[in-house]
Amino acid sequence: MPVAARAKALDRLWPIDALRGFAVLGMVFYHAMWDLSFVGVYPGDVTLGGWRIFARSVASTFLLLVGFNLILLAARTPPAVARRRWLERGLKLLGWGIVISLITWPLFGPQFIAYGVLHFIGTVLLLAPAILRLQRFSIPLAAVFLLGGPVLANRPVDTVWLLPLGLRPPHYVSVDYFPIFPWLGVVLLGVGLGRAYLAYRAGRLPAPSAAPAWARPAVLLGRHSLTVYILHQPVIIAILLLLGVRFF
Repeated sequence: MPVAARAKALDRLWPIDALRGFAVLGMVFYHAMWDLSFVGVYPGDVTLGGWRIFARSVASTFLLLVGFNLILLAARTPPAVARRRWLERGLKLLGWGIVISLITWPLFGPQFIAYGVLHFIGTVLLLAPAILRLQRFSIPLAAVFLLGGPVLANRPVDTVWLLPLGLRPPHYVSVDYFPIFPWLGVVLLGVGLGRAYLAYRAGRLPAPSAAPAWARPAVLLGRHSLTVYILHQPVIIAILLLLGVRFF
């Protein structure tokens, strides 16, 4: 590894990347099972029961880490640098979200990804300065968003333009939908965890260090989670097509 790349890697906390990497593995596994269910190879419904709990747990892990990392970056980085990083990363994720919307529109019709996880995380990063100004109230605010999600979901509207908030048309279904209500509540819980972690360490973060050998594969996945997210479905579909599975 080049010296510059090694220094950049050591600037991160490997346990955070490793946890994100395990969540990436869970995401890839779940989406593979969703594909197998979609084409009828797997007879179960992966949107219900234990499968639904598993999928929500994986998504919640990602979003808790988003909130946690907002606190860590703010603690380790000058405010102007942090704001620039959030702006750049947020616009990048929103851009990829739009690309995925355009790809899934002809594939899934009305169930295409209009406001999925990338759209949502991109929005959160753009809102990061405001979120951090309210970080002292992160836990009660989390409760507001988590409880408000079901309330808004049960109040259908006649427009799709309010989908980001959690207001949707009657019987709206999407293959990937992460509205601000309730999912910002999960991010805010992560912010609260980050604050508790800093308080536990008296504001002093541990020095970054190299990951142990057993964690390096998960750390690698965690550090390249966006690339894996973008590529994993095409790879899974290509493998299934090579195995003779027909999607259409």
